[in-house]
Amino acid sequence: MWALVMDFLPYQSVLSSAAVSRAMLRETMPLVTMLHLDCSAQLHAGVASLRYRDVRDIYIYSLLRYSHVDEDDEVDEPDMDDDEGLTTQVDADTAVRAVPFLCHFPKLERVFLGGRRPNGRVEGFICSGDIMDEDRERMTTLIDAFSGAFRARALANNLWVLGLRCPRSSRTANMFSDSTCLTCRAACRSFPLESVADFECEGSSCKNLSRNSFYYSEKLYSLDVCLRREKIEEIIVEERPGGRDSLYSEARFLSLLGRGTRKIVVPDEGKELFVVKYNEDELGDIRRCIVHSRMNVKMLSSAAVTDAIKRSFAEDERDPLPPRDQCYLAQNSFYDLRSLGLVIDEANFLNADEWDGKKHVSIHPVQLFSNYNWRFT
Repeated sequence: MWALVMDFLPYQSVLSSAAVSRAMLRETMPLVTMLHLDCSAQLHAGVASLRYRDVRDIYIYSLLRYSHVDEDDEVDEPDMDDDEGLTTQVDADTAVRAVPFLCHFPKLERVFLGGRRPNGRVEGFICSGDIMDEDRERMTTLIDAFSGAFRARALANNLWVLGLRCPRSSRTANMFSDSTCLTCRAACRSFPLESVADFECEGSSCKNLSRNSFYYSEKLYSLDVCLRREKIEEIIVEERPGGRDSLYSEARFLSLLGRGTRKIVVPDEGKELFVVKYNEDELGDIRRCIVHSRMNVKMLSSAAVTDAIKRSFAEDERDPLPPRDQCYLAQNSFYDLRSLGLVIDEANFLNADEWDGKKHVSIHPVQLFSNYNWRFT
C-alpha cells in the first residue's frame, strides 16, 4: 500500500519517507513505479537506479523554469497567484542530466519532461516568442541525445517520451516548403516505431495547451516534430524495418480511433465531464490509414470499433475509463466516423443537437457542454 502512495508523491517526500525506517527503505522503495522530480539535482542515477529498480514512469518537472522579468531586466520568483507574463527558460542542468539519468531504468516505459507553472499546471515545451536562442539549442540538443540513446539501445525500445517539441515545429514554418531539420528526421529514424507513428507535427501539440483555452486538455503529448505528417509516415514506411506493416495494421487503426481529443469540463454542479471530439488532423490520420492499408473497415465489428472509440475517454491507454455517465462524444464526430464507413451501432450512443453557432452564441462554452443530454449507454 505504501508503494502505491509513493507513486504520487514528489520525490523529496519519497526520500523523507525512506528515511523513516530501514524497512521502508528496503521493502517499500523497490516497489515504487513512478517518480516525480522537481529539480535537476534529483536526477542522480547512482542513487535512483539502486533504490527504484521497477520504475516505469518518470515525470521531470525541472526542464522548464518560469520567472517574471521586470522593466529593469531583473528576474523575480513567480507568484503562485500571478501566472500571467511569465517567461519560460529551458534548464540547462536538467537538459544535460536527463538522458544519462533515464538510461539507468531498464523497465522505464514513459517519461515526461516539462515544467510546472506556479498555479500547478503541468505543461511541455511550447516554443513562444519569448524563448531565447540558447533555449532552442538546448531543446534540439536534448532531442538529439534521446535519438542517440535509442540508437545505442541505452533506452528501452518501448519507451514513450512526452513533452518535448522541436523549436521549429509550427504549421506556418512549413507552409511553403518541407522542413530539412536533421534533428526531427533523426528522431523519426531512432525513436521507438510505435511512438514515431504518434508523433505530433507542425506544432499540433499546442492546440489544446493555450492558457486562454476554455477546455484545457491535460493530455501529455508525444514529441512534436517540424515535419509534415506525410513525411513522418514516409520515413516509417521506407526506412524503418516493419514500418509499413505496423503503420497500417488493424491494431494501429483501432488505436487511432482511441486518440480523439479529450476535454475536461466542470459544469456548475461540479461533476467532471469528459468530452471527446475528433479534430480534422485526427480524422485525417484515420482516413489516411484506411486508404493506404486498403482496409475494409466495414468488416470490423461494431463492438471493436465502439470499444476503440471509448479509449479516448481514458487519460492514457493504460488507465481505466471514467464512469459512463460522465463520458460524452460530440455528435458531429459520431457522424464523421460513420461517414468513413465504420459500423457503429447507434444504440451505443445517445446523440443530441450540437451547438450550431446561433442558438448558443452567447453561452459560455462550459455552460454549453453542461447542457448536453447524451452519453454512452
